[in-house]
Amino acid sequence: MYTICVTNQKGGVGKTTSVANRAAAFAKRGFRVLAVDADPQGSLTLCYGIDPMDVAATIGDTMLTGAPLPILQTSLAGLDLCPSNRTLADIEPQLMSKVGRERFLVRALHQVRYSYNFVFLDTPPTLGLLTVNCLTAANALLVPVIPALLSAAGLRDLLTTVGEVRDGINEDLRLAGVFVTFSDTRTIAAREKEAELREDLGNLVFTTTISRRVAHEYGAQAGAPVVLQDPSSVAAQEYCALAQEVLQRVSAK
Repeated sequence: MYTICVTNQKGGVGKTTSVANRAAAFAKRGFRVLAVDADPQGSLTLCYGIDPMDVAATIGDTMLTGAPLPILQTSLAGLDLCPSNRTLADIEPQLMSKVGRERFLVRALHQVRYSYNFVFLDTPPTLGLLTVNCLTAANALLVPVIPALLSAAGLRDLLTTVGEVRDGINEDLRLAGVFVTFSDTRTIAAREKEAELREDLGNLVFTTTISRRVAHEYGAQAGAPVVLQDPSSVAAQEYCALAQEVLQRVSAK
């Protein structure tokens, strides 16, 4: 089982949408995939058409009590979801005082280590304990950024945290790559910021760019990732191309 964490402490960068579509793209390739919603907002859960208010248990319950991992089937064969809702936020402070608090997600995922080829972790837009647990459980990290100054600056703070986790908790964690989301190539500013990011980070940035397209909104409204809702759209093709790049990078290690 290979675990991929997608995170950025800045919200609104397309993190959850990317997890939903990439997990679906992997499942469409025949892999057994688990998407874990580790964000109390439950946005990934919504992306798969499930109301967080109807969720009885989250990954937090397993982390806190050792209960069986709550897993729901999605509409796509081979793709399962570990859902979330706002009760997950109440569990995080309860974990703070416990010994080994950074490794509770590692133990939770140990239950399904033989059931999936890939696990995708969607994190909160913070660098709190839930995100640290995701980084500790992951083999690889993917970081979405928008072509804007604040997004690129926040990336440096995240990389500092990643270095600390790798040095102190999870030496297997590696930064597999950075990908550009919500790019609007019609504006000079966006093109310049993306060019600066690529110049600064080099090959660490994936070739595929996720554009800002209305198909993403339609998919969210339909409760399905765009790669399932509108597979022939440019948006879906971009996510499938990005999934191929990710697969190539993680398979090469």
